[in-house]
Amino acid sequence: MKQNTVKTVGTAIGALLCAVFAFLLVCNLTIIIKGTVNPEKPPTVFGVTPMVVLSGSMSGNAEDHIEVGDLIFDVKPDIASLKEGDIVSFMDGKTVVTHRIVKLYTDSDGTKKVITKGDANNAEDPLISTDDIIGLYKARIPKLGDFALFLQQPLGGVYRCSGMRLYYYRCYSPQPQPQQGNGRKRAAQGRA
Repeated sequence: MKQNTVKTVGTAIGALLCAVFAFLLVCNLTIIIKGTVNPEKPPTVFGVTPMVVLSGSMSGNAEDHIEVGDLIFDVKPDIASLKEGDIVSFMDGKTVVTHRIVKLYTDSDGTKKVITKGDANNAEDPLISTDDIIGLYKARIPKLGDFALFLQQPLGGVYRCSGMRLYYYRCYSPQPQPQQGNGRKRAAQGRA
């Protein structure tokens, strides 16, 4: 009875992991395809843009600080509701910059513009149009970006493949069946 419960729980956990990995695979494929089709902007998945932080311009002690190696998540911003203190991502040439809004302006022609600054930077960034803002920062997972970048390296690929093989072997290899009855009694009968 206990073995059936363990097997059922193992099967349920395996099915849950398969569902999670399938979802992550779909997200990764979406990111790869969108990134290939439109390399000028970071790809989104279900309205969320995941990005790896490569510089320390937002490092610090603030509650919403961002560190090098973090995986951050941006959403499409509502330009009308942007305010000072919001953290936004914008394109600076082909580079995505994620900094805090320090000033908001409206030009004489009605165009909204912002000045941003990295928390760890001494100087403000040049004035940018709100049209250049591609994301509003929502959350981060510390150091997960470093792990994601590692998995893209050759050694990371070895770990990825090894992990999949181990998972497959553990889940789908034939399991030894328990013996029925008393093993000593059978051994004694075989000698007689």
